[in-house]
Amino acid sequence: MTSAVDVAVIGGGVAGLVSARAATAAGATVTLLEAADHLGGLVGHHDLAGLTLDSGAESFATRGGHVASLADELGLDVVTPTPVPARVLIDGTLHSLPRAGVLGIPTDLDAPGLAEVLGTDGLARAREDLTLPVTHGRDTARASLAALVRSRMGAAVLDRLVRPIVRGVHSVEPEELRAEVLLPGIGDRLATHGSLAGALADIRAASPAGSAVAGIDGGVHRLTGALANDLIARGVTLMTASRALAARRTPGGWSLTVATPDGAARHLQAASLVLAAAPHTWPELPADLTRLGADWPPPQQIDLLTLVLRADALPPHEWAGTLVADPGQGAKALTYASAKWEWVQRAAGPDRAVVRLSYGTGTRASDAAARRELALGDAARLTGAGTPWPDHALEAVAHTRLTPPAPVLGWETSQRVRPLREASDAVGNLHLTGAWICGSGLASVVPHAQAAGAAAAT
Repeated sequence: MTSAVDVAVIGGGVAGLVSARAATAAGATVTLLEAADHLGGLVGHHDLAGLTLDSGAESFATRGGHVASLADELGLDVVTPTPVPARVLIDGTLHSLPRAGVLGIPTDLDAPGLAEVLGTDGLARAREDLTLPVTHGRDTARASLAALVRSRMGAAVLDRLVRPIVRGVHSVEPEELRAEVLLPGIGDRLATHGSLAGALADIRAASPAGSAVAGIDGGVHRLTGALANDLIARGVTLMTASRALAARRTPGGWSLTVATPDGAARHLQAASLVLAAAPHTWPELPADLTRLGADWPPPQQIDLLTLVLRADALPPHEWAGTLVADPGQGAKALTYASAKWEWVQRAAGPDRAVVRLSYGTGTRASDAAARRELALGDAARLTGAGTPWPDHALEAVAHTRLTPPAPVLGWETSQRVRPLREASDAVGNLHLTGAWICGSGLASVVPHAQAAGAAAAT
């Protein structure tokens, strides 16, 4: 079978769905291909103990307002999280994270509890930031985030505060990030204010009021379903369990060979092609793209354990989120979902709690019994409850393995972006989008995908 459309989109994650929506809104006919049997990619859900919960992303950054605007267009209610204490686990001891900070870097060096986190010597070294000379602010900004923090405030601030936050949020080490990437204008601000604390206080003051993150009532996963329904209503063809095997350039655009669920081969002609999936999933492409895509860093692996618990069976503990300074083989973070999100608490009811644990290198728990034991032990450790929570308190646990792309913020990956874009431009009628090239998080993906879809339709 052969069919023809204006735009073919490869990849059914949020980037693919959003780019398809932008293309059809611009008047193009669109077919979207997804190799998996479901849409959504890293944004999904699972049913657990009678609850429908996010199995991947559970929030998004509010910067730019693009995600909230999209949700509003789709009839979804955006919600802000309930303020929940945030802590960091250092050498077996829980410490409150200073609230007046940026990426964990304190802006108030007199903040309560800072001495307990950094130690007397560590706080003294951090205070040197206020008197150290600033002779090359712009040169400092071109250094890594780790080098900037270490030079201004010392190793304690870097390892006890910044590193666990950067690992938890961006899944990358601060040595791999240029300071300017996450702290725009930091060189000029450092030169102006004379200290890193002052420069970051200026950044905080310039930030809009309100939470930096938000969610969707009922779960971020609702975005995927709403996008799919919207695309169907707009006449977009959504083909799941359909893998693009090859995409060849033709005088009129692209010729795609697609493996369909029934084992038949389908041929799709498209004037423009949008690659909204990471390079390791690409079909056969023109030589330069194939070579550059093969050189792309492999995806990461993140495991999530979601726990539904009987609240009355748990020992006393604080309902707080926790990051781990040195996770080793244990969880790197805990999110108390039923304390953070009102919709989760509402769905779970007053007698149950919902907790999420994330693991950066896999759980190493091969079966359900091992996962229960690991989850109860890590949950107790990261909430400060002491001994593992009792097995009878756990109603259900779900395991999700996510494979997000390598962080595009890292030096190694960012250096590959330019030649790949140049190669795609040279081929023509080809558009690249997705977290693998624009950066992780819906706040980065949505506007980038909207632009890619609109460009493909022209």
